[in-house]
Amino acid sequence: MRLTYCANGVSGHIDLPIACVEVMTAESLAELAASCHWRDHHPTALPGELTRVHLQDLDGKELGMFEVRREMRPVFMASALTGRG
Repeated sequence: MRLTYCANGVSGHIDLPIACVEVMTAESLAELAASCHWRDHHPTALPGELTRVHLQDLDGKELGMFEVRREMRPVFMASALTGRG
């Protein structure tokens, strides 16, 4: 299913499986659109603190306008240690 959006005035779209769309809220879709916007259009820039997202079309429905705020959170990654039981 295609989600068409506009983030900070730049149009884009995301193709999503129907199973994803069925469980995601409009807010979650706006967060995903903001993430894709920064990854696709500004890959080397630090995302702005605020991204304005208009979810223009999902299966013929407009989902509205959203302000998506960037929050920096720690990310933890684990790797197995050899020789430890």
